[in-house]
Amino acid sequence: MAKMYLNRAMAKAVMLEMADDDNVIVMGEDIISSGGGMSNLIGVPEKFPDRCFDMPISEAGFCQMAVGAAMLGMKPIVDLMFADFTAVCADALINSAPKMHMMSFGQADISLVIVAANGGIGTYGQPGTGPSHSQCVEGWYNNVPGLKIAVPYYPEDALGLMRASIRDKDPVLFLYHEGSLGLKGEVNSEEPIPLSGAGRVVREGTDVTVVAVQSMVPVALAAAEELAEEGVSVEVVDPRVLVPFDKETMKASVRKTGRLVITHEAPVRGGIGGEIAAVAAEECFADLKAPVRRCAGKNAPIAPGTLEYYLVPHAEDIRAAVMETLEGSAK
Repeated sequence: MAKMYLNRAMAKAVMLEMADDDNVIVMGEDIISSGGGMSNLIGVPEKFPDRCFDMPISEAGFCQMAVGAAMLGMKPIVDLMFADFTAVCADALINSAPKMHMMSFGQADISLVIVAANGGIGTYGQPGTGPSHSQCVEGWYNNVPGLKIAVPYYPEDALGLMRASIRDKDPVLFLYHEGSLGLKGEVNSEEPIPLSGAGRVVREGTDVTVVAVQSMVPVALAAAEELAEEGVSVEVVDPRVLVPFDKETMKASVRKTGRLVITHEAPVRGGIGGEIAAVAAEECFADLKAPVRRCAGKNAPIAPGTLEYYLVPHAEDIRAAVMETLEGSAK
């Protein structure tokens, strides 16, 4: 199958699901004119004009509207552009959508997908999009029971996980990475990728496991290439979905390597790495030969422009964390 840009892959997934199910609708800003503010739904309004709706600049309002539509049996896809904007509609994401199935005693399924660009392009050395447009928010919502969180990086994963998210009976926060919007990759399958058990080993290794979240996957792979030249074999695991987190794939890798480094772009304090480390401590303790290491963003607000680069991890940081882990296991 031909290569596909990430935004085209997401749009393809939405069109496939809209063709299969008349209840799927799209809501957001600039949907009709440009296929969403980030063009991640390009082509969708032309093909399904009667089920695509432009919304006013009022995320708090139209996200709650989407919850109501889901309660009535619709399957809304809400495009928010930047993940930072989820803070504006946090009431819908925290107090409404995840709780309605329980509050209705199981009578209402909330098939709702909130789509947004996570993180920033400063990771790759480009001028960032600013303090309120470049944040990684997965850690904010990891503490919300009833809300699932998908974090694909590659186009094929985005396509398959988007299809599964639209079909899911629970609300899904679908976070693609801002820096991967222009990424072109092989799409060998257009089939849905189940949200459960979604973890994938993207590079085999024997010495250290690196669980890399989203934008850190290519960075971890680059670090692994460098370390291979020094005789260190790194296994890289891409969780792809954080809730539900695929513990078994991580555990199998840690059983093999005995060491674990977790890396993500968001600040280290309160980040998803702490949750993953806790799982490792509780369920992999006997397999670990060294303490778990976290390699994540600095505990500081995202800086504007090119300064964003200095607040997030890079290959040399992951390399250092891996070497510290190896040295720790030798003591």
